[in-house]
Amino acid sequence: MTSYRLADIGEQFTWVDLRDFITNLPPTQASAFYRVQHPQSWWWTPEIDFLGAVMTAIQWGNWQRGGGRGDKPQAVKRPLDKPKAVKGSVPTSGADLAARKEALKQSMERTQGGN
Repeated sequence: MTSYRLADIGEQFTWVDLRDFITNLPPTQASAFYRVQHPQSWWWTPEIDFLGAVMTAIQWGNWQRGGGRGDKPQAVKRPLDKPKAVKGSVPTSGADLAARKEALKQSMERTQGGN
């Protein structure tokens, strides 16, 4: 088996080969690429999901046998891979969007004017 280095991209290993390699990596916890793409939940396996369901069922059974006193049990929350929202990253109104568009236009004009 041949191994490639980063320096080989473009010569022995084309960019298309690299894209195909990354696209076809297995979506498992064994893949470092998968762990980077899913930093909050890569460790959440079907086994952990099953154990969470078992724990919730046991908690519900205990709650029922206790006569329903106390707070109802809550299901185990699964981790989500939602990107953290950056304040101000999403326009909240049409005026905000228009202001961003104008600022981008002015920035582009300054950049092109300097050439």
